[in-house]
Formats: sequence, C-alpha cells, structure tokens
Amino acid sequence: MNEARDYEIRIRYSAAPGDRCYVAQVVEWPTITAVGDSREEAAREIQVALELALGSALEDGVKPPAPASLTPA
Repeated sequence: MNEARDYEIRIRYSAAPGDRCYVAQVVEWPTITAVGDSREEAAREIQVALELALGSALEDGVKPPAPASLTPA
C-alpha cells in the first residue's frame, strides 16, 4: 500500500487577495490540497489530508494514483 510519505508535495505562497497563505498540493493527486499560515503548517495539514484520502481509497476499494517516487522512469 502507498504511504503518505511516498508522494511528492509542493508548497507555494498565495498572495492573492483574500488568500495570503501557503497552499500545499499532492503532485500525483492534485485534488488533495491544504492551506496553512506557514509552510510548516501547510506541510502538516497536507500530510493529514493525504492520509485521510489514502484511508478512504482503501475503504472504498479505489486504487489511488501511484507515487512518482515509486514509478519507474
């Protein structure tokens, strides 16, 4: 089973009006995002979101996207 630590995460700062926060996104599963007031908070929140998504996929019998780190080039 894939683990949250296997996925690539990108974190960027959004200075858009009303945002002003850090946005984290799972590269291989772009619908999973999280926000935080700091990079560290966004990193923690995306790990929680990814773990929940992986757990839901397992429960529902859905195969999640393969982590890029485990996909042959």
